[in-house]
Amino acid sequence: MTTPLWEAVGTWTTPLRPLLDPDNRLDWGRLQALSTELDRLLAVHRIDADVPAGPQRSRRLLAIRLKLAQRGLLDTTGQPAVFSVVAQWMCGYRDIDLRDATGLGHGALIARHGGSVLRQRWLPRLLAGELCGIAVTEPHGGSCPAATRTAVAARCDGAWLISGRKIWISRLTEAAVFVVFFRTPDGSLAAAAIDATQPGMHREVVAPSGLAGWSWGVLDFHRVPVLPDDVLTGDGMVLLREHFAEYRPLVLATALGAAAAVFDTVVEALGVRQARGEISRLRDSALISVGKAHACLTTALLGATLSARLAELGDSHTERWSAEMKAHGIDAADRIVAELVLLLGASGFRADGQVAKIRRDLTGLQYADGIHDSLYRAAGRQHTTRSTPATLAHDSLHQLPATA
Repeated sequence: MTTPLWEAVGTWTTPLRPLLDPDNRLDWGRLQALSTELDRLLAVHRIDADVPAGPQRSRRLLAIRLKLAQRGLLDTTGQPAVFSVVAQWMCGYRDIDLRDATGLGHGALIARHGGSVLRQRWLPRLLAGELCGIAVTEPHGGSCPAATRTAVAARCDGAWLISGRKIWISRLTEAAVFVVFFRTPDGSLAAAAIDATQPGMHREVVAPSGLAGWSWGVLDFHRVPVLPDDVLTGDGMVLLREHFAEYRPLVLATALGAAAAVFDTVVEALGVRQARGEISRLRDSALISVGKAHACLTTALLGATLSARLAELGDSHTERWSAEMKAHGIDAADRIVAELVLLLGASGFRADGQVAKIRRDLTGLQYADGIHDSLYRAAGRQHTTRSTPATLAHDSLHQLPATA
C-alpha cells in the first residue's frame, strides 16, 4: 500500500473511537507521530516482499526498531492497553514482520517478574531496541508446558546449569536475551532470562514458510549457567498464562492490520478498474465480499481491543477472551484475505507480491503462540466447565504457547 498510514488509520478507527477510546485516554498525537515515522523509516529501510528473508531483512527490521526507540516511539509501557493494539494494527498494516516494532514484546516478562538486578540489566537495552525471545516449545511435548523436560542441575556455588532442547524458536539469532522455561531441581516450572551470548547455546536455523522476518529454529542448551538473579519470580505456568493473555491481542491486531491493507488494496484496485472503464459495474458477489470483509475485520479489531482491556484490568475471563479472540480473529483475517485476493485477479497470486506474503504470514500466525484448535478447545472447556482455579490451570496446559 502507498496510502499514507495515518490516512488509513483514520479510515478504520474514526468510526470506532467511541468504543476504542470512550474516555479520551489515548494519545492520538503520539500514534500519528509513530505513523509518520514508520512511513519515513520504511522508505529508508525497505522491507517489501521482494526483500528476501534472512539476515538482510532482519537487519532492516532491527534498524527500524532501533530508530523508533531513539525517537521515543518504541516504549509503550506507560500507555493504555488499547494504545498498543492500535500501534500494532498500524505496524501490521505495513508488514506483519513489524510485530516487534513497538513495546517490550516477550521482554514484558522481565519487566513484570524480574528482580531489580535483572530489570536494571535488560530493560534499558530492550527499550533501546534490542529483542527478547521466548523458549517454551519442546520436541516431545509440543506447546504443552506441562511436558517440559529442559531442566537445571545445581552447581556448588548456588548457580544452576540448564540443559535441554527448545524448538520453533523465533528471533533465534537476533534476540539479545531469551526467557527460557525449565524444571527446577524440585520439579516445578520456572523461567529465567538468559543472555543470548552465554556459552553452551547452540542454534540450528530452519527456514519457515511465513513470519520470516526473524530467524527461526532449534535452540539447544548444554549446561548454560543460570544465576539466582536471572530467575523470574513466580510459578512458570502462571507467568505464561498472564503474559500470553496480554500478548495475544497484540498479535491479533498486527494480523488485522495486514488484512486491512489487503482490503484497502482491493477496494482501490476495483475503483481504478471501474474508473478506467475496464469494468462497467461491480458484480453483486464482489460487493458482498467487500461488505462482509469490512464487517469481520472491524468486529475482530473490537474483539482484540476488548481482550487487551480485560487483561489490563486483570479480569478473571481474560485468558478465555484472549485465546478465542486471537484464534477467531486470525482465522477470519486469513479467510478474508483468501477471498479478497480473488478480486485482484492474477496480480494477487504473484509469489513475490505483498499479498502472497501476508497470506503466508497469516498461516504462520495460526501456529504461533498457540495452535488455534487448542485455543478454541481451551476456551470451550472454560465455557462448559465451572471455572475454578484447578480448571483454569488444567486448561492452560492445552493452550500455551507455540512460539510467536
